[in-house]
Amino acid sequence: MRRSTIFWLTGIVMVIVAVFIVYNNLAPSVTEQDVNMKGTIRQTATDEYEVQLTITRTKEEKGLHMVYPFVPGWGSISFNDKEDNRFIRPTSVGSTGALEEILRQALQGQSSTAITEFAGFSIPDAVGTYKMRFTIHPLGEEAEPIRIPMIYYVHQEKVLGKDLSWVSGEPLEIIKEYAE
Repeated sequence: MRRSTIFWLTGIVMVIVAVFIVYNNLAPSVTEQDVNMKGTIRQTATDEYEVQLTITRTKEEKGLHMVYPFVPGWGSISFNDKEDNRFIRPTSVGSTGALEEILRQALQGQSSTAITEFAGFSIPDAVGTYKMRFTIHPLGEEAEPIRIPMIYYVHQEKVLGKDLSWVSGEPLEIIKEYAE
């Protein structure tokens, strides 16, 4: 009787330890190192900037994701209507509450995000390089000067109840020429 009890207790402890080790070593299906983002922003009119992005993902996305351009005082994303096969055009632009909240928490120290409404889009889940071109416009009556424009990739994934979400940001290169 005693050997049987010790055997079962040892087995249960080993299972608990194994589950604990597996849970603590869970990793997201895509990490920040698997996503490379580069982009430029240039003024095309007094109240319009054009953003060009290249996003390369080296692993297939298994969680949810959104790409958020962040230029304080600017928004209203519009993808060009021109049929240009070099650029992908997302089917929708907007946000999800959960992904936006992850971004807000990551940017918590920046006071300008308190009143900002984020608009983003997703790219295909498959491995590859995706190019996008879109314009942004001022959110208010007068356009604010562009300061530190950024692009953020927000990844949301939960495995066994563990939150594996992350945010990666890259500055957009400002092209000084004014294209009319």
